[in-house]
Amino acid sequence: MKRIAVLLTVHNRKKKTLGCLSNLFLNVSNSNASVDVFLTDDGSTDGTREAIYQDYPQVRVIIGDGNLYWNRGMHLAWRKALSDGEYDYFLWLNDDTILKNNAIFELLRMSKNHQNAIIVGSTSEYGNEVRISYGGRKCERNFPLIQPDKEKALPCDTFNGNIVLVPRHVQKKVGILDPYFRHSFGDIEYGLRAKRHGVSSFIAPGVLGTCERDKPVPIFRKKGIPLIKRYKLLYTPLGFNPQEDFYLNKKYFSLVNSIWWFIKVHINVLFTK
Repeated sequence: MKRIAVLLTVHNRKKKTLGCLSNLFLNVSNSNASVDVFLTDDGSTDGTREAIYQDYPQVRVIIGDGNLYWNRGMHLAWRKALSDGEYDYFLWLNDDTILKNNAIFELLRMSKNHQNAIIVGSTSEYGNEVRISYGGRKCERNFPLIQPDKEKALPCDTFNGNIVLVPRHVQKKVGILDPYFRHSFGDIEYGLRAKRHGVSSFIAPGVLGTCERDKPVPIFRKKGIPLIKRYKLLYTPLGFNPQEDFYLNKKYFSLVNSIWWFIKVHINVLFTK
């Protein structure tokens, strides 16, 4: 039986977090695998942590101060998992993602077929499997999504962190998430880094979960927000931090493109949607 360390970061989404955990443990029974959950609660004030302690005492909760956000919270959970035991796999999971009943089974099946690769699960919007919300992506500016095939695994250059299965030997080769990033970009960077290390990534067939697309209009481009405030929002962890974006682009693209994209994102703030 394979041992999986499931990694999550949560903050003030008690209902979604509990729903995700409930779904996860039901999913495990169909997978012939054992899981330990390492969950960073990044300063929740809505009773999330207390509810987890009560309903899922087996979950290993790491307490954050509210300033970790997704990527640094996942980095902390991953470090804890590495210090606590030997696992065959590390499964990234977002707490707003609901796995399909066979998701873990399918991830493990694909990993058996592609033993030296990262396996990515695609998510769709609720009630519409054609509209893919997160999953595997191409290595181009803005990293466009790849539509999964219903029958076969497809290669991808990088991915979103909603459903990602990383084998132990891949982790040893590639490392863990880069704590330079606070919220966004860490998952994208990990996929690109894996590729640079000669590790392939494959999108599992079909849709393995549901998750609504987050913020179709960026907060720094919304109508009704004053321009100065929009620029301040741009640099917040939940914005599109140009410094972190530049760090990523400079590492994997040309310096000329990185500088141009840095300028362009500031120009884009001038235009609302």
